[in-house]
Amino acid sequence: MLFWDVDTQIDFLSPGGRLYFAGSERIAPNLRRLTAWAGEQHVLVISTACAHRPGDPELEIYGEHCMAGTPGQQKLPETLLPNRFVIPNRPITLPDLRSFQQVILEKQAFDFSSNPNCSAMLAQLRPPLDIVVYGVATDICVAAAARALLKLGNTVSLVHDAVAELDAQKAGEFLREFVSDGGRLVSASDVIGRPAEHRVVK
Repeated sequence: MLFWDVDTQIDFLSPGGRLYFAGSERIAPNLRRLTAWAGEQHVLVISTACAHRPGDPELEIYGEHCMAGTPGQQKLPETLLPNRFVIPNRPITLPDLRSFQQVILEKQAFDFSSNPNCSAMLAQLRPPLDIVVYGVATDICVAAAARALLKLGNTVSLVHDAVAELDAQKAGEFLREFVSDGGRLVSASDVIGRPAEHRVVK
């Protein structure tokens, strides 16, 4: 099992954030539960994180948000584990990612594969995997991640009470598509109540 935590950052999830999704703070308790459980059960958490810089095309759509190095770009404290490694959005030599509790993959676009280290990271994880996806926004980056992970042949579950959307109609359309394509909708309690089989971190 592998957790895939999408963009759980202050600018999206905290009132006053630069691109705050209204009401999204409601998922914070489940984000906390999932993160804590992953740490206890030795389940690796892959956390994508926007790390925008001036000139990024996405900023033309949504305005400045999650600018690299700003407080709003940081992840919510309850989504962080102590032993973590940040993969910047530039080519690096990756360490053994299985030695960490959490890997934070920085990106400057919707698609996590825009990070040049993505292929090497996935190769270490050895798909196909049983992946649990959650975060924001359901209709944008969560959708992009879930679609990509399904296409790679993974078993993908989406935690419906640990996601928040920008556009409810588009989120609903995506969720129907996701289930039609073989994805599963689960609750945080469903995940926490199941054995952490096929762990990536031993």
